Amino acid sequence: MENPTQTYYLIAVSFIVYFIISYAYKNLKIQNIEEALLIKKGLILINLKHVLGIILFGVIFYLITPEYRYLITTFEIPELNILLLILVVIFISGLLAFKSVKKNLKNKTERSQYDHTQGWKYFLIRVVFLFAYEFFFRGVLLFTLIETNGLLTAIIICTSLYVLIHIFDSKAEILGAIPFGIVLCLFSYFTNNIWAAFIIHITLSGVYEVSMFKYLTLKTNKS
Repeated sequence: MENPTQTYYLIAVSFIVYFIISYAYKNLKIQNIEEALLIKKGLILINLKHVLGIILFGVIFYLITPEYRYLITTFEIPELNILLLILVVIFISGLLAFKSVKKNLKNKTERSQYDHTQGWKYFLIRVVFLFAYEFFFRGVLLFTLIETNGLLTAIIICTSLYVLIHIFDSKAEILGAIPFGIVLCLFSYFTNNIWAAFIIHITLSGVYEVSMFKYLTLKTNKS
């Protein structure tokens, strides 16, 4: 799909559909793994949400916009200064996630009905979802915007939409999405692929969610 206008239409449709899905899940009170583990069939439902996200953000754009596949297939070690910055951000992301989950678990008394062995399917789907997510936001969306509007405008719009998709999350997550989104956009631009953004995002999400999943499920088993 070489025509940017057609790409924008597809971006708009995918974004709006996923936004509606997120709103529906907000009403179901299944916005994240923490909530899903405490609701009957919650894990199945959140897996479904992520599969839909994989289709909307990943499969569709991989098939229809082949001109952006290089953002996935290209993987080169960046210049030393960029590489060091990426490593620093990875470390900070992991540290912030660890401190956040530690704080949230202090007064956690709920018990999950799920066994800790049921996590492999969730985390497999989650990893693929985050990859598709980054392909959409820091890939197709960002680079289409750069092509038609320039870097600064592209980052502003891309980050604004990224914040908007988090509008149903906590205030801390919404505010955190602003600097996080800007940093990921810059790394994608300077490395010309989505790998740095994906690795940083998977670090932040992985440290928090694995810790939360382990705590809620193991606590249930010991009770």
